[in-house]
Amino acid sequence: MATDYTASGDGAEYTLHCFTFSLYSLMVRFALGLGRQVNDENAPRVQLKFVNLQAHENLSEDYLTKVNSKGQVPSLTSSLLPSPLSDSQQIAKWLCEKQPELVPATRKETIDRLMEKLYSFHFKALNIPPEAAANGIPNVAAAMLENATISEKHRRALEIKSIFHDTLHSRTIESEHIAQVEAHVSAFMIELAGIIEENKVTDSPWIFGQQPTILDAYASALIIRLLDTNRLDLLPTTVQTYGKAVQQSVEWNKVTHDRPTVYNASMGPVAELDPK
Repeated sequence: MATDYTASGDGAEYTLHCFTFSLYSLMVRFALGLGRQVNDENAPRVQLKFVNLQAHENLSEDYLTKVNSKGQVPSLTSSLLPSPLSDSQQIAKWLCEKQPELVPATRKETIDRLMEKLYSFHFKALNIPPEAAANGIPNVAAAMLENATISEKHRRALEIKSIFHDTLHSRTIESEHIAQVEAHVSAFMIELAGIIEENKVTDSPWIFGQQPTILDAYASALIIRLLDTNRLDLLPTTVQTYGKAVQQSVEWNKVTHDRPTVYNASMGPVAELDPK
């Protein structure tokens, strides 16, 4: 299902392929929403297309060959792009080119530095399900290769995805790697806490005052995920306060509809919770 993420009457020029509970998808969706708030006139018109990771729709032939060869979300596609943007970091840079207001000149050095630090680690290591911790993260693409009826094109795409999976997750569940990621996140949050304290404004939830930035979108999504998973050990008090303020904001609610960032079965079928 594709859902317009545009003002009424406007035609979408881009499609964001995303999963409701994907952290990186939430980062992008929140950034798009904040961009609309900052300047609706130059905000790109984007529709959302739900990709059900639980049903492995990201491993379909069409998705792997036309959208994202790594089988990941989010991805951004459009006839206006020379090729799809295949990860949230690429999409953030694209969005900031479209909407430079999300990176104010006086804050650019700080925002760029922290955005780079956000991508110096992969957050998967912070949320390993017990089964995966014991047995490793399943390589579904490799399992699908056992199906003799798939097309040669799909087979080749699954082989590429399988190699990427093994490369990305070769150390994800190792205790040493998890400790390294925790150290990176903790250092990032300590630095962010100092920036928040330095720029604190009493009547605004945003890091640098009245106007949100791309850093607000990406950092707050991570912080709220850590709040939802009770990883308070990684969050200084200042950062927790900031995250909770954003979590209670109208802007965040427009993206999540007051749902937590982590899926659980009590919410009902995930396909019925696709982005609205």
